[in-house]
Amino acid sequence: MAFFTAMVLFQTLGAQSNEDHYVGTFSNQQSGLVLSMGKATDGTYQGFFQLQGQQYSFSNGAKILGMVNAEYQYNGSAFAFSLSRLLGEYYVTSEGVSIPVVKTADQPVAAPKASTNTGTATNKTTTSTTTPTTTTTGGKTTSTSAPAATGTRVGDPYSGYTFQSPGGWKSQEESGGFVLNKVGGQIPIGVSPHEYKSLNEIRAQVIDANDAQSNTYLKGQTQAYGSNALLIRFDGTAQGKPVVIEMISILSPNGGGVTIAATGEKSLYTAEYTTLLKSIANSVQFSKPQVSGIAEQWKQKIKGKRLDYYKTGNGMADHYIIHVCSDGVFVYKNDNSYSSSNAYSDFSYASAGADGGKWQVIARAGQPTLILRFNDGRVWEYTMTTGQAGNEVLLNGKRYFVQAGTMCN
Repeated sequence: MAFFTAMVLFQTLGAQSNEDHYVGTFSNQQSGLVLSMGKATDGTYQGFFQLQGQQYSFSNGAKILGMVNAEYQYNGSAFAFSLSRLLGEYYVTSEGVSIPVVKTADQPVAAPKASTNTGTATNKTTTSTTTPTTTTTGGKTTSTSAPAATGTRVGDPYSGYTFQSPGGWKSQEESGGFVLNKVGGQIPIGVSPHEYKSLNEIRAQVIDANDAQSNTYLKGQTQAYGSNALLIRFDGTAQGKPVVIEMISILSPNGGGVTIAATGEKSLYTAEYTTLLKSIANSVQFSKPQVSGIAEQWKQKIKGKRLDYYKTGNGMADHYIIHVCSDGVFVYKNDNSYSSSNAYSDFSYASAGADGGKWQVIARAGQPTLILRFNDGRVWEYTMTTGQAGNEVLLNGKRYFVQAGTMCN
């Protein structure tokens, strides 16, 4: 079983009242978290929280800088947590994974004595993403313990996440995410959002590669990383070279999530990179994605449509189409690869294949940008501007015709 570290955004200073907002019962239905907090006669806070069927009691909590801070015991060690309030809303965060909670009662609920955890280890090992404990899956264990990242905190408010880079690493926004590099380092680390809805959906994408033509043979392993993430590793050869591909994919309570990944030659890929991935993953904080007005306008303009681009030269003409579906799915194809008789029946297959994926419109420095995240890992970006005609849009300066959708379900 895991411990749970709850550290929450601090309360906005404002009008004061006699009501203590931190006394009561708080819960998150999606994660199953229940937090019960009361106030003792000496003014300290006490209670318990419940997660994954286990309960942990705490006492001697104190209000510091507008939030309640306390400690509880797990396996003989003390772990700090805090609860606070921002603009009337409450949040619980596990060293980076933010979980919004709702106050369901103004009074704490009693902790059933039989289920209260006093810090003794049990045979249940599920945990939140960032706790330094272990999770067992299929006989294997994955520790979430790693040194805290000490670099700059960066993120994307429109995708609803931030993370802390490791000390000495520089981050650069690229392809709808971030690329981290260290001076003198040979293996970069990528951080990018994903649209998966469950851990099972992520697991389904972990498929061994056996391609004799490109001399690529990769064996994938998946292990639970806390209660809302997976650590995935591929070992083998890519184009004949021994490589390691490793990533941690985390689910956000707001939908989708973030993947932290690194790929390098096997001779260069040491255990240090696994630790770095964990440090970054443990620092991730989620928030409700912000909506840009200009991005929303462009999203409404293209969703459910098809974008047609015609390229001519040497007496030949190529026709490329981006099918932009209302549910966030797209398919990118050369029109010659489909006949009019099978376009509709092929959609389900195409959208799940290498030429399909998820699309998103964001505003970057005030500029609307279309992002296509292909299922095979490619990420394409297009700056969006208005064409001369009302049915035109310029993607990276190239004219696409906006037409009624013909392929989306």
